[in-house]
Amino acid sequence: MEERTTRDERLDDLAQTLADMLGVDKTEAMRLALQNEIERLRSTPTIDDQIATLRETVKNYGRKSTRMVHPSKKR
Repeated sequence: MEERTTRDERLDDLAQTLADMLGVDKTEAMRLALQNEIERLRSTPTIDDQIATLRETVKNYGRKSTRMVHPSKKR
């Protein structure tokens, strides 16, 4: 009988699947999964960061063009 590393059977199955895919034991698979999720969450921009980026984009919108010309008045 295989030893379980957790009390949750679904978690244990997920850990075993990841362990098999990575070629590591279940404990290492769980450590890597948790580490990767923490890093993913840390690298995701916060809503405040997203709003600041959007504000900057809107503020700078159109600054690169020289002037706006109505389509009917093109040469």
